[in-house]
Amino acid sequence: MTTTTNAEALRSLLPGDRTRNVADYAIDGTAPAIALRPQTRDEVVRVVAAANSAGLVLVPLGARTATALGRPLTRYDVALDTTGLARVVEYEPNDLTATIEAGMTLATFQETLAAHGQYLPADPPPSDNVTIGGLLATARPGAWRHHVPGQRDLVLGITAIQPDGTVTHSGGRVVKNVSGYDMHRMHTGALGAFGVIVEATFKLQPLPVSTRTLAIECESFESAADVAYRLWDLALPLRALSILAPGAAEVAGLPPRVQVLLECMGGDAVLARCEDAIRREAATSRAPHAGEVRPGSFVTLRALAGTSALTVLRLGVPSSQVAAATQFATERGYVAWGHLAAGSVLAVMPEANTIAESVRALRAYARERGGFLEIESAPATLRAEVDPFDTPERTLVTSLKRQFDPSGTLNRGRWQEDV
Repeated sequence: MTTTTNAEALRSLLPGDRTRNVADYAIDGTAPAIALRPQTRDEVVRVVAAANSAGLVLVPLGARTATALGRPLTRYDVALDTTGLARVVEYEPNDLTATIEAGMTLATFQETLAAHGQYLPADPPPSDNVTIGGLLATARPGAWRHHVPGQRDLVLGITAIQPDGTVTHSGGRVVKNVSGYDMHRMHTGALGAFGVIVEATFKLQPLPVSTRTLAIECESFESAADVAYRLWDLALPLRALSILAPGAAEVAGLPPRVQVLLECMGGDAVLARCEDAIRREAATSRAPHAGEVRPGSFVTLRALAGTSALTVLRLGVPSSQVAAATQFATERGYVAWGHLAAGSVLAVMPEANTIAESVRALRAYARERGGFLEIESAPATLRAEVDPFDTPERTLVTSLKRQFDPSGTLNRGRWQEDV
């Protein structure tokens, strides 16, 4: 039987309204043979198991915001749209825990939680329109990273479908249950390499009473680093602390100069004390300007970091090197900004075509400082020429994938060719 015939055979496994237009699911210009949108866990099991038995390659997709993350797929037969699984399975506000299906968007989940004064502290690129499954599968950090717990720390448990159709559960629905915790952390950031995530349980946090975004205009990257590190040492109630190059500042709606951008959280009195401390530090550093700015600055940068049409790089460096790495990327034509606590620098090439050599130069720079570089998004030609992942991470994942998905049923080629 041909690939198309095998793929078409999957159609009979689900009700007729589960089939979707394959053109809407194209990745790097290639459409699958069939696109299906199951609405129950059992339907996912049927599709995954059948695809595996037929030797088809299946790609789980949610909001489709990270299709340019990783190497180009070497084969793509079945698109499995998870957005039909979008229900709250269990929510215990008093316990600060919730279990939800993986196709629900983060935005919808946050709306549900906000009604109870709670939230999931996650700010992945490009926006809250990512699905919960995508949030976990990509584990892309935002400005809040290390100011609040990361995805691996927030997730208590995951239910996933293995390539042979086996339903696996890891972790639990209570904070103190650590049974099988390695598996649910393994799925986090694996880009769907080991299974299709269908449910997740999270520990939640109280919603901040209020937040305030402030910016400090600086004369140089060096002065921005000095201001930012001193603010960090004050142990203020910050949810974000970033250094913006002039190009990034302009994108964020600020004057095109080096800026320190931060977000405080708390009640009115706490925010007032926070702003006073920031203004004092700015005055000490002779910063030209400091004050409150529009709250959408971080949101705008977050959207840029998730732009699939451009080349987006993420450098991981020691926190002490964030300002210097941001400057280095800027001098090479990138729109760059760095998150201090996470030691993370985002570099976006405003043109569609990026020279591979410039990516290699930034990777070498990061490695020389004990860090790494990952390609978050780029044209397929660049992702084929330059490894999107640094060697240690890719080596670990490909080794595990051979154990959990020896047939290469899921996302084949995403981590390494034919894996």
